[in-house]
Formats: sequence, structure tokens, C-alpha cells
Amino acid sequence: MKTIAKELRATFGSGLRENVQLAPHTWIHVGGPAEFFLEVHDEETLLQALNFTREHGMPCTFLGGGSNVFADDDGLDGLVLVNRIEITDWRESAHYAVVSAGYDLDTFVYEASERGWADLTFAAGIPGTIGGGLVGGAGAYGQLIYEFVERARICRPDGTVETVPVEALGIQYRESEALERGDIVLKVFFRPFAQAKPETLLQRIEEIKADRRQKHPPENLPCAGSFFKNLPPSEPGGWRIPAGKLLDECNAKSMSSGGAAVFEKHANIIVNTGSATAHDINTLADRMAAAVQEKHGIKLVREVHYLSNKHNA
Repeated sequence: MKTIAKELRATFGSGLRENVQLAPHTWIHVGGPAEFFLEVHDEETLLQALNFTREHGMPCTFLGGGSNVFADDDGLDGLVLVNRIEITDWRESAHYAVVSAGYDLDTFVYEASERGWADLTFAAGIPGTIGGGLVGGAGAYGQLIYEFVERARICRPDGTVETVPVEALGIQYRESEALERGDIVLKVFFRPFAQAKPETLLQRIEEIKADRRQKHPPENLPCAGSFFKNLPPSEPGGWRIPAGKLLDECNAKSMSSGGAAVFEKHANIIVNTGSATAHDINTLADRMAAAVQEKHGIKLVREVHYLSNKHNA
């Protein structure tokens, strides 16, 4: 392993860092040290890093915006690779864009709406990157991001790079076959957008963000977003049953564990009150799920991903 580490340092030079705390790189500010840590700003380096870890049998954890994850208190072995590639090719005459997976989702929603390209406004305020949001099945108000995507350039676990139709990613609500396989999204090709008045779209963005501010924690209470997945609709075509409603009926808002607590305005959000650990979060989440299981006979499924050496093995 010492030989591999030496080769890793020689390959990536000063850009490679060691024993980097992961907490500042997650939205909920929880996570111990990464053995090796590399932020990449171009596709060539990203693929080089993925190939290195695969060829040397080194554990590799891939991070986008860090909005839907928290890391183990003991940290992560191997390489933590962070996608910082932020490139957008606006095809103005055709009304579509090709976007690098590391591009900020909320920024793209605003920039598309500013052009009068409709309608991604439902995704306004969703934290994270384009790639993470795509394979994570992100969305809101009954819509998912992938519905506006035509194809994606991906790197398979075996190192094969190809461009595939979005259907090949197997995306559903808050999950995808691509995520399960370990496919890494490199670039996203959106479908041509319909046209609308920019002022109408931007006004809708402001309304949605105002609504989110009413329901979501302020900046001094870091969180990872909704912790559990909403349940399938009770009838075809209906709205999903909010996990927050079930948790509210179990008095989840009064629950806490160490530095982790359920947000007072939203029963499906866990916040870091300042000293939360991964152990605190897991303990609290288990208590929340157990309460719903006991009262409603329903098993909640986590939406937020827990990164650990055991879970990533």
C-alpha cells in the first residue's frame, strides 16, 4: 500500500491532499478524514484518477456537491474524488445545453430560466450538482430532472466511457440503476427546451425558493435535505405520501441524539446543531424509522447516503 500511495502522490502532485476532513465538504458538516483527497477540474484528470484506483484496487469514493451524504466519523480509506468540473455549452439557437456533471444544479436552473428555457423551475433551490441530481433521481413537485435529459456521457466501473440515452441510467424517484452500478456521470445532454417568458420563470423560482426558506433550516443549522424517501402514491397518478407527515404523527420533531436533532419545522430533516457525529445521525435516524414502523407499520427508506469504509466496500 505504501508503494501505491507513493505512486498516487507522484501521479497527481500538489493537487493531492492527505488526511483531509470531510465535514466541510458535506452540507451537513459531518465526516472524518479522507486518507487521500483530490478535487478535479477537468475530465482528463477525473478519468485518470478513476483508472488509477481501479487498476490498483484502491477504494474510491466519488463526491459531487456533498448535499445528500454524510461520512463516517473515522473517515474513509483510499481516495475521495470530488468533481469540480463546471462547464456549460449553451446551444442558443437550438435551445438546449450540454453541461458537465459537476455544474451546480441551482445555478443551471436559474441560467436556463433567464434564457426563457422552460421549465426546470421545480428544481430551484435543490442543492448539489447536475450529475448527482440526475443519477440520484432528484426533483420536486412531482417532476424529476431526468425527464428533461436526452443522454449522458458516463464512465462505467470498468473504465469504459460512452454516451448513452438517459433511459439506460434506469432513473426513478431518488434512485437509479446507474448509481447502483457505480456509473460516474461526466456530461449531461439536455433535451431542447420549450420557450417561455424569462420574467415568468424567474418569478416562479423566487416563489419556490421562498417556500423552501419557510420549510428548510437556516444556514446555521446544516442539513442533508430530506432524510427519508417519500412513499409511493396511494393511487396511480397521485402524489407521493410525505415521509415527513408520518414522522410528524410520531412526534419526531422532539427527537434528538447528541448533536443531531430533527428540525422543528420539518419532521423529515435532521440538522447538525453544532457537534453532530455520524453516530448521532445514524442513531437518530434509526429511532425515527422505528417510530414510524411501530405506529404505522411502514418501513422508511433512507434518501441520504452514509459513506463509510464498510458501506463502500
